[in-house]
Amino acid sequence: MTKDSGFQRHALQAVGAFKELLDDHCANGDYAHLVSARFGVNRNIFQKAFKKQYGITIRDYKLNLRMERSRQLLQAGKDIKEISLTLHYTTARAFSFAFKKHYGLTPTAYAESLV
Repeated sequence: MTKDSGFQRHALQAVGAFKELLDDHCANGDYAHLVSARFGVNRNIFQKAFKKQYGITIRDYKLNLRMERSRQLLQAGKDIKEISLTLHYTTARAFSFAFKKHYGLTPTAYAESLV
């Protein structure tokens, strides 16, 4: 085994652990630096390894998780303020803006389309 292949394996293990953490906690918080440090992987290498393994940046993956979770919460009848707090948006307006940018309609319009 060469030094490079061991490093790659190490980085991919860190990325896998990080993805599990994101999936389990719905992307709340920024744990990338903690996981990369725990596995001894440079942050830039860690981000590149994540994108290589999953085909998406960490930021976009986290956004997709939050948006999917927000859709689930809207379907469950939760209100926008509660969802924004649950998903750690600074304000309900920030959540609404992100939702509209991602899905092309406001959370209110989405919720109304479910009825």
